[in-house]
Amino acid sequence: MVVPGTQRTVAVIGQGTWGVGLSRRNRSREVEALRLGVSLGMTLIDTAEFYSAGGAEEVVGDAVADCRDQVFLVTKVWPSNAGYAETLASVKQSLRRLHTDRIDAVLLHWPTRSVPLRETFRAFADLQRAGAVGAAGVSNFGPAWLRRAKDAAPSNGDIGRLAFNQVPYSLGHRQVERAILPYAQQHGQVVMAYSPLGHGRMPAWRGYSALIEVAAARGTTPAQIALAFLTSRPGVVAIPKAVRPEHVRANAAAASIALTPGELRRLERAFPLGRAAEIPILPPYTVFFRLILWAATLQIQR
Repeated sequence: MVVPGTQRTVAVIGQGTWGVGLSRRNRSREVEALRLGVSLGMTLIDTAEFYSAGGAEEVVGDAVADCRDQVFLVTKVWPSNAGYAETLASVKQSLRRLHTDRIDAVLLHWPTRSVPLRETFRAFADLQRAGAVGAAGVSNFGPAWLRRAKDAAPSNGDIGRLAFNQVPYSLGHRQVERAILPYAQQHGQVVMAYSPLGHGRMPAWRGYSALIEVAAARGTTPAQIALAFLTSRPGVVAIPKAVRPEHVRANAAAASIALTPGELRRLERAFPLGRAAEIPILPPYTVFFRLILWAATLQIQR
């Protein structure tokens, strides 16, 4: 899929890193899982400075050290670092942890009332001009915040253009399709679906029996069908997290599954859209954010 406003393409199924880097004992296993995913075509890797207090970025940096040019790297700035100077410093630290001189896309992790959006987006635009960042975007932005972001983003061609919105999106959480996905399609944004497999809670989904039946008829797994459903939507990519090699391979294979119109209708009936709703934003307390990062750092160091 082509990233709007750039000459870059991204894999429709990439790799997420939430929870990666929490323990040094698991680092080699996590690095190898990411490297396996890249070798299988999942060259989009998403991470964030908040994940494991930077530990996830360090794991990603190790994983892509000798294949950096094959990978589309995405990271995110936490709201406590959303000010202009803080964003510049945050991205500088992310570059260091990722062992690279450029990030392919940087996103504001959550909307925040603590800092005007214009400050964050001005920093993103300056980073683009400097060549440290390829594309800009947002994460967890619902319809109201997307409208605010559009007004706040610099209007200067592709510089400052918001090319991504990363949101929770799965068969069990289809509300995105009511307003967020249409907005993205209208304004040329890529929707990056995180938690596409419901953090392992798929069996609790109300339509899970239909998912099992479609998968059985295909000779695939329910998780693969769930991913294929998302990537059947124009402008959507999915970023499941996997550490076990068998899960990495299964996720990669899902990219080649093209669901039939009949299969899509069956899944749509089994998994209704649900009501449109704003994505909750985090409390506007910078101290609160810093305490979370501090606590996560202590956990990693144990």
